[in-house]
Amino acid sequence: MEIFAPYLYNLLEYATYQGLDNNSLKEVLINPNIDLENPEEVVDGEEYMAVFNKVIATSKNDYCGLNFGCYLNMGALGLVLEISLNTSSVVQGVYILQNFLDNKFPLVTASIAENSESFIIQLNSSVSDSQIKRHLLDMVLSIVYRELKLMLPDNLVPVIKLPFKDSCPYIDLLKTEVTIGDKYHIVLPIEVIKTEINKNKVKEIELLLPKFIAMLGEGKQEDKVFSSQIRNVTLHMCSPEIPNFEQVQQQFPYSKRTMQRKLTEEGMSFRGIVNTIKKDLSNYLVNEKHLKTKDVAYILGYSESSAYLHAAKSWKK
Repeated sequence: MEIFAPYLYNLLEYATYQGLDNNSLKEVLINPNIDLENPEEVVDGEEYMAVFNKVIATSKNDYCGLNFGCYLNMGALGLVLEISLNTSSVVQGVYILQNFLDNKFPLVTASIAENSESFIIQLNSSVSDSQIKRHLLDMVLSIVYRELKLMLPDNLVPVIKLPFKDSCPYIDLLKTEVTIGDKYHIVLPIEVIKTEINKNKVKEIELLLPKFIAMLGEGKQEDKVFSSQIRNVTLHMCSPEIPNFEQVQQQFPYSKRTMQRKLTEEGMSFRGIVNTIKKDLSNYLVNEKHLKTKDVAYILGYSESSAYLHAAKSWKK
């Protein structure tokens, strides 16, 4: 079973934030010199799972897969943009996602069913190891759910059903309703069949994605500096809303107190990092995209223009 090579590249990048050395992880690869950023390359599924197992063991986090899925938001934004170029229908977008999994990441598959009330996406995996199977399903659940949230209008909210009771981590990270079911299900109201992709959200992604990618590139050279790692993970997790400290903290094998101490030692704070990101995005939207104040405020997540202007004033101090 072959996996899209850039998916392994993303996993190796994430592994560095868990304190793992990329060179040692690449030793499990048949061809350790393969260009993992090349979209034409593939790796064996067993190699991918071997690396993933090491990341899971190092993170000592029962929800490593879920967290990693949230980390992959930047890729999710790009995929939504790609889907929007091929269809205006949410349901057709779901089928494109299904085909994408089949061709790029067949360790997890999606089947689709519907009844009189619901349109249902079920995630499955043929992986025999129960632990890595759950992490893989958690990862893809996070990605697919966030893809749907970006495609859907605000009044249609997907419901997640999981085959176990401990739903708090999913609620905290995905900010959605979670109920108990017998499989990994994402349930949508049946009216989604006649629903178009949220054009406003797609436009927002189209505006911001190039800047997010550029900002990530700017931070690569300082990736061993802890505050730079925090900045990069925060950027990766933007959806396009900026994540909070608790969401980012879960991507690292450190307590909140340790995270804050490490940032303080570098003369930094999470709030300062987020404000710098917002300032850069604001300058980009105002100076390069020439947007009105109310539009910039909306894109950056401010409920009122006055709140955005107050924040922008503080960034200049």
